[in-house]
Amino acid sequence: MRVVIAVCLASVAFAQQPAPLHLTAAVQDKNFYLLSLIERDKSARRAIETDPVLAAIATAKGESLAKAAKSCALELLCYATATKWTDAEISSAGNALRGLYTENVAVKQMVDGPLRASGVLVRYHGKPGADLLAQGFEDAARGINNAIEVYGTGRAPRYPEIDSVSFDVKQDSYRRLVQTIAAVLEDDKTSMDLFFEPSLRFALALMDANHRDEAGRLEPLESGENAASVKRIPSVEWSRFPYSVIVVPGSGNDRPSWSLSPYGKLRVMLAAKRFREGKAPFILVSGGFVHPSQTPYCEAIEMKKSLMADFGIPEDAILVDPHARHTTTNIRNAV
Repeated sequence: MRVVIAVCLASVAFAQQPAPLHLTAAVQDKNFYLLSLIERDKSARRAIETDPVLAAIATAKGESLAKAAKSCALELLCYATATKWTDAEISSAGNALRGLYTENVAVKQMVDGPLRASGVLVRYHGKPGADLLAQGFEDAARGINNAIEVYGTGRAPRYPEIDSVSFDVKQDSYRRLVQTIAAVLEDDKTSMDLFFEPSLRFALALMDANHRDEAGRLEPLESGENAASVKRIPSVEWSRFPYSVIVVPGSGNDRPSWSLSPYGKLRVMLAAKRFREGKAPFILVSGGFVHPSQTPYCEAIEMKKSLMADFGIPEDAILVDPHARHTTTNIRNAV
């Protein structure tokens, strides 16, 4: 058997990085940044709230949630149908947003300013602003639908072993929980003025009920786990090193009571060796609360602990990415 221990050496073009996101509700901001931006930009929000088409959608979605809270009882599919976005609704909302981008200065400034600068929709940066806004909303709406389907009806996600619903959706106890979520949101319906808020809040409530807040844990990193390294970055003499960073991807554990897998320990050992050889001024450990499902251990944090305790690597030489759930996101988040 041939075993490969993955430790990557990377050079990073720091000047090309997007502007940082200012997270105030990390789970929502990371999953639905465009919607968070609309909520917080007072001028753009006002334009979107008062647009006739979007206002009509807001009313319809609010009424649909209210009706579900009163009549769906323990039928999970009923709640999902009431709160998910249809293709027609997505298209109608997208066209209205395109029109607002063209007609409203505040909406245009929001899209061309903080939305583009965030880098969240970088895959669409080649599109005109109106199309970027509409595509961003479509992605958000389909993300909301996915959360509702997985955590509201029990549909298997792409990676069911680690991302599935945390309860048995066939049990009345979970059905009553979903019923109560809908009732609580219906009681607060007057606070949901934007067209996407009823569905968004239902999806986020389902995620929270299933303890799927991993994306928001340990934020803000720059003033927490990564504070020492971030402070050190400006003083690094980069010319002394052939690479910018040693990236250590996670290696999922299958033992519920073990904080770090054997593969994870070996990767940490190799990373410490490369660091002492002077390959790079930083080690970036990447891995979230992933294996096994609902583990209390964050792999990046456990690797950081091992680097410091077992190998004497100083904290200001270690960066953590505690949010990656797959190999692809190990690399994306590291960049």
